[in-house]
Amino acid sequence: MFNKKLYFVAFLATFLFVNTANAVLGPIIISHNTEYRSSNPIIGSIATTIKLDKFDIKRTAATTFVELLESIPSVTFEGGPGNMAAVRLRGNEATHTLLLIDGQKVTITGGQPNFKMIPLSQISRIEISKGPFSSLYGPGAIGGVINVFTDKVANSITRNQIDTSYGSNGTKQSSINSYFKGDSSYLDFTFTDFITDGIDVKGDGDLDPSDRQTFGINLGTEVSENTSVSLNMIDSKANIMYDNPWPAGKYENDLRQIGLGMIQKIGENFRTNIDIIDQNILRHGSKFELNTISIINELDFDFSKLSIGLMKSVDKDVGNIKEIKHTDIFTQWQGLIIDNELSIGARIIDHDKFSSNVTYNFNWAKDLSPTLRINGSYGSAINLPDHYKNNANIVAGKTALKPERSKNLEVGLTGDYEWGNVELKLYKSKVTDTFKWFSASPAYYINDGIVNITGAELTLGTELMGWDLDTNINFNKAIAKSTDLQKGRRPNRSIGVNLSKTSGKWNRNINWSAHSWAWDKDNHSNGKLGGYGLLNLSTSYDFTENLNVYLTRNNALDKDYEMAQGYKTLGKTSTFGLTYSF
Repeated sequence: MFNKKLYFVAFLATFLFVNTANAVLGPIIISHNTEYRSSNPIIGSIATTIKLDKFDIKRTAATTFVELLESIPSVTFEGGPGNMAAVRLRGNEATHTLLLIDGQKVTITGGQPNFKMIPLSQISRIEISKGPFSSLYGPGAIGGVINVFTDKVANSITRNQIDTSYGSNGTKQSSINSYFKGDSSYLDFTFTDFITDGIDVKGDGDLDPSDRQTFGINLGTEVSENTSVSLNMIDSKANIMYDNPWPAGKYENDLRQIGLGMIQKIGENFRTNIDIIDQNILRHGSKFELNTISIINELDFDFSKLSIGLMKSVDKDVGNIKEIKHTDIFTQWQGLIIDNELSIGARIIDHDKFSSNVTYNFNWAKDLSPTLRINGSYGSAINLPDHYKNNANIVAGKTALKPERSKNLEVGLTGDYEWGNVELKLYKSKVTDTFKWFSASPAYYINDGIVNITGAELTLGTELMGWDLDTNINFNKAIAKSTDLQKGRRPNRSIGVNLSKTSGKWNRNINWSAHSWAWDKDNHSNGKLGGYGLLNLSTSYDFTENLNVYLTRNNALDKDYEMAQGYKTLGKTSTFGLTYSF
């Protein structure tokens, strides 16, 4: 009854004054900011956020989404052609990274997000926000969120684009994109075909080929001056032949997500966003379905904004006839108080298996001078057991597993000068009741105490002899309190240097990233994984206004390295391609 009343109030507030407003929505496509879950935040950025647009993505020389993630030094990446990709933010577990597509959560499969389901050519831009984001996005966002946007920035012209490439290991990719823009509507269509022969990851003579075909569509229209609706869909079907799949012979990695959205403006200062999402995933024979409805009301004041939201999520494990449900109420206030930029948020999670849980966040920033900015954040987050853990514990008769919780503190300084910009962030996190796989017959999960995480991130951007230079250095420790040992597969240090230059019709990019050694296992029983550095090169040339040719050389020094013991990674690869617009 409580949930029904909330839905009634939210929908009533949306439609009661539809015909009384006379303000214009503006551009059709209104893409929200990941940090504040709002399309027009009042204050500037406080959290550490990496933003990549289409041009940034292309100049990394990556051909797949997981290759792109590997090229970002401040993101601890693990995976390759023959195994599951894992992304750890700030020393947290891979399950502490929340993957979003167009602002909506991707259901967890195999214990962590499946990044291989998303083709790179479908991505318009990416925002990687570090820190606790459970208050805005719900359970799972302890380390941070990776928000992948497939929607395109509204253009005033109609255009078409064909991109095709061929590379090492029999890698071939072709895509076509068409964008049509009318006075009050738009249509964006993309189709991609990707195939690769793969490599012998485990040295047993077995290649790990994969092929994927993806269809994506985004469309929207202004129904009236104050109402716009949108539909986005991504349908991706693939066979990815991991080593030793379970069950044997099941290689599917399919994703279908359909989202229906509506933006209703009510008066000058009030707007409601409604999103309904249906998501289906097929992975190695296991089927999952996620249904989500969210309603966010935004109320604007002179120097602040208040957002109040309601979300209902039903995550189904179709094959095992099980589901995880929760209904959340969340709010976020952001504004200015005597030159202080503040945001305060909280979420109440009413879970069907873990009762009620509360997460919160408090963020502050202040400009000390026209060139120097200081900021601080404090917040909590929660991670609930997914289907994989729940099923294992039910089979073992162990039902006492508690959620993981974290508390996080961050302080930072940002300088923006004529010669460039510099940013320093220091952070500390305490994760309690961490999940651990317990080997028994049958095996199950237990809570394994506390992990203390500390770290620092330094970034620098400037111009050097006509080249744009971006550098970042990262330090991180993730220590399990029970053993006083550094957690496995978490390098203490990483560094990245990116140089880019445009001169005439030429575009050049040099990307170098390096990671220190790391332990392979949490208990250090398997020894160390060696440190490594990767050099990626790319160049492109504009033959005409419509034709661009590009060449990439990833791992140009042919570095032999491991991210997990026993699994080889890609050596030197080359890709040649062309893009034609008309």
